[in-house]
Amino acid sequence: MKRTTSAGARRRTVAVKARVAGGKARSRSEAARDEAESGSKGDAKGAWHLARSDTERRLSDFEFALERLAQSYYRWKASCLAAVCEVPLTGDDVAVLNVVRMGDEPKRLAEVGQLLNRVDVPNLQYATRKLVRAGLIETEGRSSRKETRYRATTRGRAVTEDYAALRAATLPPMFDGLPGWIDGCAATAAQLDQMAGLYGQATRIAITRRHQS
Repeated sequence: MKRTTSAGARRRTVAVKARVAGGKARSRSEAARDEAESGSKGDAKGAWHLARSDTERRLSDFEFALERLAQSYYRWKASCLAAVCEVPLTGDDVAVLNVVRMGDEPKRLAEVGQLLNRVDVPNLQYATRKLVRAGLIETEGRSSRKETRYRATTRGRAVTEDYAALRAATLPPMFDGLPGWIDGCAATAAQLDQMAGLYGQATRIAITRRHQS
């Protein structure tokens, strides 16, 4: 009778240990699964720090498209100018040259900066000096540097005319092939101007926050 009781007790003990071991195994499995899921969510968030919400993701997609557009645009300007002039100029230099030539009216450096939405005066000064040395623009005689005006030289007008001719033969046919480009061009330009204003406002907010911290 005692042997039977002891055997039954042993079987019950073994069953209890098996259930406990099974429970521990399930707990470890569930913990590992939870940790893996948590890790994957963390990786997904950390992989794109500028896109933590749907709105941020859309904005980031736009900004990186804008980055690629800007880089391509300035490479194009430098390449177009290099095709018609032996003077090595950057896309920024070409932008200054074309703005100075715009309307064939002399312009102050401040006006050039306003038209290009640029506030980096030292870089603008460097670009104008570079263009003057290249013989593409010249200054009008003023006693004050602030009032100095720049205008295209005869050579500068010839180069910009060649630039315009190559641009006309290259870009318009490409853009005419874009669906809806002609009808949507004005609206797109207006929206980009509005966005430039928003980024300008955001810049002022960031500067204010920096000085308040």
